[in-house]
Amino acid sequence: MNKSSDIELVVLFLLIVPSALAKNPPASTIQGSVLEITISVHNYADVPMELLSVAENQAREIYRRAGLETVWLNCCPKLETTQPASCYLSDSAHLTLKISPHAVNAKVRDRLDVLGLAYPDDKGVGYFAYVFYDRVQELSVREKLGPALLAGVMAHEIGHLLLGSNSHALYGIMCAHWNYDQLRNVAEGVMSFLPSESRTMRNRLSNRQVRLAQN
Repeated sequence: MNKSSDIELVVLFLLIVPSALAKNPPASTIQGSVLEITISVHNYADVPMELLSVAENQAREIYRRAGLETVWLNCCPKLETTQPASCYLSDSAHLTLKISPHAVNAKVRDRLDVLGLAYPDDKGVGYFAYVFYDRVQELSVREKLGPALLAGVMAHEIGHLLLGSNSHALYGIMCAHWNYDQLRNVAEGVMSFLPSESRTMRNRLSNRQVRLAQN
């Protein structure tokens, strides 16, 4: 059973430091094969589909800049008996993202600055991540960020599942503390993974695909 390792996204407005954005190469193939990850999105918060689709497209571009292709599979909790079985598949190449109306973890329930949570285990492997939509929505409206904030939070939390434990960085999409400048980068769609993070994700996903092919 996976346990939380306190991997979270915290937004602090009082910490204003220069933002160092890394530009990643737009490679989507490694050695001729496409590196692809599927994410089942369970929309428990009833996020409007138009907004969710825009956010998923923006998150897709974030991963594309890192050299990964992502497939976003929208799963509706109200249609559990009629949805494809793939909505409930979770493995090394198929992750699950649950958009919750509120914080679901007691550790962060009273920390209003925490927007999401991921659950890798002690070995840094995990398949489940959460976004707390009420907090994302409130901050997005207050700072006029639109769907870009939801896209950034989704990309950040899925990033933890692909990068493993202790994967926060000082800059970029995996920064634990998004200051004002970084939120502007999120709004403008220029927040990216660092080159080292991109390489790690591609290597980990490539190894996963090899293992799945051998089974």
